[in-house]
Amino acid sequence: MGSLEQRFVHYPIGPVDPETGLQLQNWIAELTVDPGDGLPDSSWNKQVDLDAFLPAFANWDFDWLNIPDLIRSAPTVWEFPMVDRDPVDHWVDGNVLLIGDAAHVMYPVGSNGASQAVVDARILGAKFMEHGVQSAALAAFQNQLLEPMNSLVLRNRGSGPIGILGDIDERCGGVFDNIDDVIPQAEIEAYMARYKAAAGFARDELNAAPSTIPHTLQS
Repeated sequence: MGSLEQRFVHYPIGPVDPETGLQLQNWIAELTVDPGDGLPDSSWNKQVDLDAFLPAFANWDFDWLNIPDLIRSAPTVWEFPMVDRDPVDHWVDGNVLLIGDAAHVMYPVGSNGASQAVVDARILGAKFMEHGVQSAALAAFQNQLLEPMNSLVLRNRGSGPIGILGDIDERCGGVFDNIDDVIPQAEIEAYMARYKAAAGFARDELNAAPSTIPHTLQS
């Protein structure tokens, strides 16, 4: 929920305790900052105080979810920079190949960081089967994925699948009683379908495609 500038995501990650009725939750409070101001002391493992961000969510109390209370209930809070890197023009150096985030680190809005690394590994395996474990396989991998993955990096930098939140803000300022009055469901589905196709997540296309690594008979 939220906008391009400020969002909140949460979901359960454990069963409901039968005695307390409580359930372990994971939540993410996102705030957009001006990179020109710098990110002092930023790291991937930095514990922060609630005062660093909770005031921005102080009024996010809904009938079905009190976000300030949910945040305060966390025993610890960690800060992670949401960043990417500019696309590069090659992933191969001799017999060394980068895959996954090492090759195409993306702004994390499309749930395709770890999943794309899995796809990379499958395609690399297929290239090894086709060309042997040699430099030709690395070159074939790069030739197939470099351009589409670099395009996806830039698509995610442009907000990726959550870019539709910007469209909604432009139409109504983010204030509405019924989302269907702002944007038709068919338009939302079409927007997401375009992203899934670009990211390689289109379900029907994936199900209809042949196996990345062909099945072989085993004796």
